[in-house]
Amino acid sequence: MELNISRIDRALNPVTVAVIGDKGPGYTWLNNMKTFSGNVYSVQLDEREIPGIEALGITNYKSVMDIPVDVDYAVIAVPRRVSPFVFRDCITKGVSGVGMFTSGFSESGTQEGFELQKEIAKMAEDAGIVLLGPNCMGLYNPKLGVRFMAEQPTGFTGDVSVISQSGGHAGSIAAMANSNGVKLNKVISFGNGVVLENEDWLDYFVQDSATRIIVMYIEGVRNGRTFFSKLKAATAKKPVIVWKGGQTSAGQRATSSHTGSLAESMDSWDAVIKQAGAIRCDDLEQVSDTLKGLYFFPPFVGNRVGLAGGTGGQSVSMTDSFSKAGMNVPVLADDSLSSLGEIMQVIGASYNNPIDIGVVNRDHFDEILEIWANDPNVDSLMMQFTPGMYRRNSEAAESQIKSFINLKKVEKPLFAVLHSTDLYNDAESLKAIDDLLKEANIPSYPTYDRAANSILKIINYYQNKR
Repeated sequence: MELNISRIDRALNPVTVAVIGDKGPGYTWLNNMKTFSGNVYSVQLDEREIPGIEALGITNYKSVMDIPVDVDYAVIAVPRRVSPFVFRDCITKGVSGVGMFTSGFSESGTQEGFELQKEIAKMAEDAGIVLLGPNCMGLYNPKLGVRFMAEQPTGFTGDVSVISQSGGHAGSIAAMANSNGVKLNKVISFGNGVVLENEDWLDYFVQDSATRIIVMYIEGVRNGRTFFSKLKAATAKKPVIVWKGGQTSAGQRATSSHTGSLAESMDSWDAVIKQAGAIRCDDLEQVSDTLKGLYFFPPFVGNRVGLAGGTGGQSVSMTDSFSKAGMNVPVLADDSLSSLGEIMQVIGASYNNPIDIGVVNRDHFDEILEIWANDPNVDSLMMQFTPGMYRRNSEAAESQIKSFINLKKVEKPLFAVLHSTDLYNDAESLKAIDDLLKEANIPSYPTYDRAANSILKIINYYQNKR
């Protein structure tokens, strides 16, 4: 379908929001909108609910038609059987966009659900209204404070937009991005997608100048050929991460009962993603790792990595991980080796690449890092830090972290691995190290394998684009 960009813009950047059908005692949707920068109104017929709504300081009306101002975005959270009537009122009112939280449509597998979804789809298409859903969480716009989960932070804007058929995964991707220091532009959970689906939202965010990176969680598409052409066009302009749900026969069955999607074979999807030049991720962990690399790294295509910070055995393991992933761990240039040989004592240390600085060489830490970072044989730089070093001497650890951060001046991608053998007990120290790195826009990873595999995905994207 042809997108009405101005109408979508109005729906996703509302001035006025109506919440229809929210109930106590939690009033989830009204509380989600506490951070909204514009005006929020409630629509509720049940007299028992109105005092609780008014106690929140929100004006309630018996119909969206009674709200005395224009409504840009509405959340519908009413029982399935009455949703068409409420939706029709939104259309008559001239609401630009609706997030229909109500579920029980085609994904239920019932005749009534199919018929009601068909009715709502026709109403939306005839009216040209922007419909997210049904069976979805809707919109998260952190800049304006529109949320679908109360814990979502607000008051900032970014350049990463998320398109998800799953509300749960939309929330998880948003939470992951926020914890990694990745600033979000908008998150769209569209559920059954009876009018606007994956290809439409992809089209919208490709043309959106505020979006630099797109993340998609997909369970199925209506027209595979059309989606492929749009995805290929999109990846020529912006990185697109694609996480395909329903990769097994059991998972495909689950997608049908989740969003009513028909899931094609993963062989087909793998070919589509690869030929379109998108970045395939298979779970939230891979999305997290790849997204923060894309977000913080400048575009780069060199796969030669310089490694440092591990002990002897760890140096072997990190070399194996990066090599198995397909990256090159080269020996440093002769001039670098000569310079390092003049200042490093090889007592529990080595410097071919990886560099094991060892305890006795700590006085030359900055000098060693400078030589390593400027070596012409390496394109990117990975430093390992451990929570143990931070616990033993946080001041010394912070000094070493800052020395690594200072290497940004060499203009090579920097990343870290925070190596821990006890994640739960190390959590406080790991967070302290990660916070220092995030402040400097340097991504960190919990394992060598995760770092290597995600960074190779990024390199391959930029190579394909070239």
